Amino acid sequence: MIFGRVLYNNVLRGITPTFSGTTLSGKPPANATDWSDYTYFTADTGNLDFTVGADTDIDSVSIYVATTVGSNSIELQYESSPSTYTSLQTYSTPSGTLTFDDFTSVTVSSGRNIRFVITAATTMNIRQLVVGEKMDFEQGQWKTVTPPVFNQGVKVTNNIGQNGSVLSRSIKRLERKGKIQLDHLTNAWVRATWEPFSAHFARYPFVYQWDESGHPNDVAFAFADKINAPTHASAGRLSVSIPISFLVADSEAI
Repeated sequence: MIFGRVLYNNVLRGITPTFSGTTLSGKPPANATDWSDYTYFTADTGNLDFTVGADTDIDSVSIYVATTVGSNSIELQYESSPSTYTSLQTYSTPSGTLTFDDFTSVTVSSGRNIRFVITAATTMNIRQLVVGEKMDFEQGQWKTVTPPVFNQGVKVTNNIGQNGSVLSRSIKRLERKGKIQLDHLTNAWVRATWEPFSAHFARYPFVYQWDESGHPNDVAFAFADKINAPTHASAGRLSVSIPISFLVADSEAI
């Protein structure tokens, strides 16, 4: 049985960041936390700081970087004591990368920073930065799992001449789709964990890793196609499901 996980509760969202490097017009740091995969924060070398307004627990990070060239790196740190920073995760030469990584949970105290140390050979286009606590599925999935990196098929249209011969063919790649379906869930997990997630995916994408242990690099920037209410299953348990589409999978734009 496969246990997936999701990163959606971005503690950086709503915080106005400060950047020690150069901010380009139209591509400001705020673009890196807006859940839009088509906007960029164009960064040169510098520190990107987010000051939290309350004690904040974090245990996971996702970065989504457009293709870059040169020797670039992104390091996630937090202010463990005043003006002292501790490293949590480092990405060397992220190029067209979508990642989902976790670390030992830490608490960022109110008034202190979550920092991305950005080193760019020229500039780096950053699409999305997510830091928060991961949501682990209470139950696993079986047949409902569709790995986002698989080719989801194509639709072929043949153009036929008057004599019945094939004149040309039109090939259209189908959108990559999948489904999250979890069964035999406790009422407590659905209320405390799934319902806050559903409030998010009704409006925004999320980072989805369908099999952390077996396929850690299969990560998708996904969104819900529609919203399904939880349903009752047997023995007082609940089931939840959402059909999803994959904007990005395995570091490759869809």
